[in-house]
Amino acid sequence: MKPELLLDTCSKHFNAGQLKGVLKLGDVVIPGDKHLPKFSETEFILDIDRMLDYMEEEDLEGLKILMSLFHYAPKRLISFILKLSEYHSSFPSFIATLLRMLKLGLKGIIFTLYYSGLEDQEKYGKQILNTIGWDAQTPSYQPKGNTMTENVKLTPSQISKFSKDASKQIRELTIEQRLKYVTALKKLILREKEIIIERIQDDTKKSKSDALVSEIFGVLDHLSFLEKETKKALADEKIKTPIALLGKKSRIYYEPLGTILIISPWNYPFYQAIVPIMAAFVSGNASIYKPSEFTPLTGLVEDLMKRIGMNQHWVQVVYGDGQIGSQLIDQRPDKIFFTGSVATGKKIMQQAASQLIPVELELGGKDPSIVFADANIKRAASGVVWGALTNCGQSCTSVERVYVQDTCVDEFTAEVKSIVDEIKQSRDYDGDSDFGGMTTSNQVAIVKNHLDDAISKGATLLCGHQWDGKNEMIPALVLTNVTEEMLIAHEETFGPIIPIMGFNDENEVISRANNSPYGLSASVWSHDLKRCDRVARALEVGNVSINNVMLTEGNHYLPFGGQKNSGIGRYKGVHGLRSFCNMKSILIDSDSKKIEANWFPYSKKKYQLFSKMTDGAFSGGLINFLKFAIFGTLTEGLSQKRRSQLK
Repeated sequence: MKPELLLDTCSKHFNAGQLKGVLKLGDVVIPGDKHLPKFSETEFILDIDRMLDYMEEEDLEGLKILMSLFHYAPKRLISFILKLSEYHSSFPSFIATLLRMLKLGLKGIIFTLYYSGLEDQEKYGKQILNTIGWDAQTPSYQPKGNTMTENVKLTPSQISKFSKDASKQIRELTIEQRLKYVTALKKLILREKEIIIERIQDDTKKSKSDALVSEIFGVLDHLSFLEKETKKALADEKIKTPIALLGKKSRIYYEPLGTILIISPWNYPFYQAIVPIMAAFVSGNASIYKPSEFTPLTGLVEDLMKRIGMNQHWVQVVYGDGQIGSQLIDQRPDKIFFTGSVATGKKIMQQAASQLIPVELELGGKDPSIVFADANIKRAASGVVWGALTNCGQSCTSVERVYVQDTCVDEFTAEVKSIVDEIKQSRDYDGDSDFGGMTTSNQVAIVKNHLDDAISKGATLLCGHQWDGKNEMIPALVLTNVTEEMLIAHEETFGPIIPIMGFNDENEVISRANNSPYGLSASVWSHDLKRCDRVARALEVGNVSINNVMLTEGNHYLPFGGQKNSGIGRYKGVHGLRSFCNMKSILIDSDSKKIEANWFPYSKKKYQLFSKMTDGAFSGGLINFLKFAIFGTLTEGLSQKRRSQLK
């Protein structure tokens, strides 16, 4: 990665030109060799504020001036100045002191940044950053234990005040300036992904591959979408103006709302933090982010934001339970973005309604997967198993109901069992496990309840007999002979259960799939794409993957959200970006002397003309269009007269 790409955002003290001066000085002092990179090939300049924060104001101002000069100075001149300082003892005492201090000060900055950076790398098992192409295995960044922000000491009122002030600052940034933070964050996450994955695993018990695929890759993909599409999505939009408003122009402005309160769940704590935070930010908003108390990733989000140069109040992280969330709602944010359970979503909506706060609710699901007999059974079975077990089944869009056409249900079930029998489960450290364990004990109890209920009502447990009903490492539980009266068929499980049910024909399975209070996602498997399209259109859900699973949310150009109890609103894609905006409609007219036809004064004659103009405008055909034009002109002419002139 080129450090120059981050210079506009990596320091609150130095501007990009001054930081380029530091890079130029760094290459003179440390030009690099075959063993170590030159200064500008590293990213150690990103930590410069750790040193500048402690400098006296006068020293800092002097250093700014010097680095601004070095930005434009040739390297030879910088080298000459440093060389001259080597001979400080040959000059009179006053000049000698200045030269000696110059030498110590300038070289001290570079050596401190460079060698402390290398020290950090060695501490975590590597010499230099992997992003510059050297042998490296472990990232440099490791947030320390309880690095909770100062927000834990602030009242909800103070947090809200800081956020409202911050929203004004962000609003003043251009979209290009905001996107520089997105680019910086993407590069930082890429560099630090191993440590971030470890932090995710610590809080969630995911497998390493699960954390990489579902959290890191998804976040980076979303940040790439923001880089490519934000400017176009939020640009002023030209809108067609009807002929009755001839001569006028119409626009839509997409403007920030202000402060967004983001309340996130425990199942994807990194993804559900970064995606809404950065979507809100590029749209010009400040965020107050409350993570789940079960998977807070303490210190991680705010440290990442600090390292890319964000003001600490642009994104404020507040830790605590639902009571804290309720107190933050009382401060009347400009929008609430909540992801979580239906029960909590209803409480938030009820509280928000009393203050008319807009809400976006991404809630639960009971997603069906429909497999027709003509589908590639091996592929469908593989997709369903992954869709049901990824993240140990703890996803709103997990496959929770599997409808398989009667003529292939035995073949499909055998294939599922074959795949499940080979699955590896652990909280691994090398990526060699398929999925990990459950995150909360409450959810373990729900899985146990649904399993016991199904077995008591006649379901057959095909896989997972070894589970004791208590261990958080719940294995894949495959159930057959599942019927509609079982809890597993209609209540959200949020665990690694694959309930298989047979069906006869298309109409039957559509009816059964729609017989649910949820409507988030679904998947349809068939060789007949016309049938897939018919079924997809008939399903009462917000997202459908055809011959794939959980993939609509993998395309960040598509809006994501559900129907019924699965939520309100959409996020991601252009629609999602605009949901963080006030869509302001603008109509532009020239500053003329003309009085509009629909303005006062009204009169009997004007009414008659306007009535004939209306008939012509909406009756259709060329003759009627001409009538509209003629009577419209006469009406407009009459409108220029005052009431006294109409009599």
